[in-house]
Amino acid sequence: MPRKPRIMTTPARSRLMASVRQSGTSMELAVRKMISDLGFDYETNAKDLPGSPDLVNREAKWAILVHGCFWHAHEGCDRWKIPRSNQAFWRRKFSDNRRRDKLKIDNLEKLKYSVFIIWGCQLEDEKRLKETIQSFLQPYKSPNNQKTPESGKGISEEYNYSKEGKFVFRTVSLANGKRVSTGILRRTTDLCEDARSAFYYAFLRKRRRFPQPKSSDCVRGVDLFCSCGGLSLGAMEAARAIGKRFIPIAAVDNDPVAIKVYEQNFPGSKTYTLDISKALDGSFGSEPTVNEQDFLRDVKDVRITLAGPPCQGYSSLNNHTRLKDDRNALYERVARFVELVRPEHVLIENVATVIHGREGAVQKSIKEIRELGYTVDSDIVNLASIGVPQKRKRHVVVASASKSLSVHGVIAKYRVENESSVRWAIGDLEDETPKSGLFAPSRLSEENMKRVKYLHENDIYVLPNWLRPRCHRNGNTYPDMYGRMRLNEPAQTVTCGFQSPGQGRFVHPTRPRTLAPHEAARLQFFPDFFDFSSVESKESLSRLIGNATPWQLSYVFCLELLAS
Repeated sequence: MPRKPRIMTTPARSRLMASVRQSGTSMELAVRKMISDLGFDYETNAKDLPGSPDLVNREAKWAILVHGCFWHAHEGCDRWKIPRSNQAFWRRKFSDNRRRDKLKIDNLEKLKYSVFIIWGCQLEDEKRLKETIQSFLQPYKSPNNQKTPESGKGISEEYNYSKEGKFVFRTVSLANGKRVSTGILRRTTDLCEDARSAFYYAFLRKRRRFPQPKSSDCVRGVDLFCSCGGLSLGAMEAARAIGKRFIPIAAVDNDPVAIKVYEQNFPGSKTYTLDISKALDGSFGSEPTVNEQDFLRDVKDVRITLAGPPCQGYSSLNNHTRLKDDRNALYERVARFVELVRPEHVLIENVATVIHGREGAVQKSIKEIRELGYTVDSDIVNLASIGVPQKRKRHVVVASASKSLSVHGVIAKYRVENESSVRWAIGDLEDETPKSGLFAPSRLSEENMKRVKYLHENDIYVLPNWLRPRCHRNGNTYPDMYGRMRLNEPAQTVTCGFQSPGQGRFVHPTRPRTLAPHEAARLQFFPDFFDFSSVESKESLSRLIGNATPWQLSYVFCLELLAS
């Protein structure tokens, strides 16, 4: 006779939850020992900080959270699964736990802390975990105020004004003592609080691209799912910053409009307009297929592979498939490419929710790339922390056959003191006359114009409920819809719907309209010299800009990977 499941009363369940140890767990003790062995000071359970982080260093501004895989719902981990009984309760419980964890991290990052999560399952391989922690802590000072030996090696950058103040320079110093400087004519403005901000303020407004260095030292790169080339632009700029040339030997996308824009901006690149799943049609671990051999015939000696697999299936705004989408399997094609080509370095980016895909494509791909002998790390990055004028969170995977990088360690190293604002990025464009109607702000319906004017006339940023369409009133889970942008903060995430007030917080902060494409491109960190002139429809232009990756993301990781 089948055994009846035990029904736990609410008081009994509460007593069980309360009995779960909150601090001083065996996992925490093991992590504390690792960090002490590495020579770093910390305090534990800082109750005055958001979320009472398990380990924290206030001076260095880092915090570590040690998460049990079950209670914190570690997606893709064998230690977490929803119990069979009372699933509605457990789904709600795990959802609440995830929401609280996200809030803790967001609040710590607002205080300029770099946050690192350690999962219980990582302790199964203590050697690898210790290496990962060491990589994360590399940029920080040790207790005696000296850099740890590992962080003294490698690459560093600094920004300075010329003596007369007319130019601003970025200087990159390499481990071999070589220094490479890039100068740019400074623009007069009171919006830049430091030389770094002034450099990129002028960079974004530059109408002519920098020439590539005349160097025989070349970086051969491949950009899978390249779109218009945001990741490649960052790799090219990183290579140029260290005196090398970036050569895109293969850029792949199934969108011919995107490929044409890529070719305009990366002259001489080898491009492929095709479905990557048809070119890479073999399973991981199998012999190369005929299609794979044909595609990869000329793809050799790859230094770095960049990849931004389609993110629409993973987006939290996708109400149709909710994390289950045929496009999600394309992520796994990156691991297959790495298996066949063996590039030295790999950088993959996607939306933050990619780790919750029901197919487990991310976890599977990371596992496969590790099996190939690469050191792999992954985490979620808020691009505002590295100077992008946008609160855009992306999931990043970095893999290397020759280096060990921590995603959080790299972000901590290049973290800016002052986030870039909407005013900093587009303040000079509010009354710009576009060269063509394609680049003009969209025409709003009479009803939407009333909503936009109401926001400006009342100097508010959130549209009242009674002015929203019925479908966006009570119970609305997207409060940013029909919102007005805040001038002195980074923008919300720019999407391909930036020309519609009903698609997000895209009402211009000072003018009664939505964002123009030029403004959206700036918020996506595209400099003015980036050429979109081949695009022939507003829909295509919005898609390319909204789905792009700000190049600063690949820039900071490629600096670390390509420096030698």
